[in-house]
Amino acid sequence: MRLSWPQHLQAARTLELTGDQHRGTSLALMGLSLLLLAEDLLELESVAAGPGKGHR
Repeated sequence: MRLSWPQHLQAARTLELTGDQHRGTSLALMGLSLLLLAEDLLELESVAAGPGKGHR
């Protein structure tokens, strides 16, 4: 995992508090955070499935 679950939550909270003047940047960063979260969850799923049964 690139980020722990608390780190993912902290990133979301930080972006939520961003002012209107930085809304576009915040949305772009949130998109990247969601991509990282999805990849981390997919990696965890692959590890839990065992050798030879993962998605990668």
